[in-house]
Amino acid sequence: MAQDKLSPHEGRFQYFDEQIRKQFYRKSAYLKQLEEVRKLLRENEKEIKYNEGWIQFHKNSIEEHKKTIKETCDLNKKINQEKKLKFHEEQIETHHKKYIEYHKKEVGAVKNEIEIFEKGIERCEEQLKFIKGKIDENQGE
Repeated sequence: MAQDKLSPHEGRFQYFDEQIRKQFYRKSAYLKQLEEVRKLLRENEKEIKYNEGWIQFHKNSIEEHKKTIKETCDLNKKINQEKKLKFHEEQIETHHKKYIEYHKKEVGAVKNEIEIFEKGIERCEEQLKFIKGKIDENQGE
């Protein structure tokens, strides 16, 4: 059975249709990724706030322990309060500040990804506009 050949004009429109489908597919993929990385951004920002809240808690506890140490004459109580004081200081330095540092790096990386996907979406829109312009030009032929 002989296959009908497309005219050059029909071939061009078939090509344009395929290019439009590709751009819509790419744009859709970028939009899905953008949604995911924005979720990651929100999660990392929440983690930063969460750890900042803990730092404030530990700072308040440190002040209370310092006050108790200053006010007490009981050696055992002072030693106990100094241990608690040290615990809170270590939690700030070795735990919460480290987590904040990690999540801030993640925020920076995710913001870069967001920018990349947004630029990808812009390129898809530009390409779609270009292809639609070509379709309009070729309709007159």
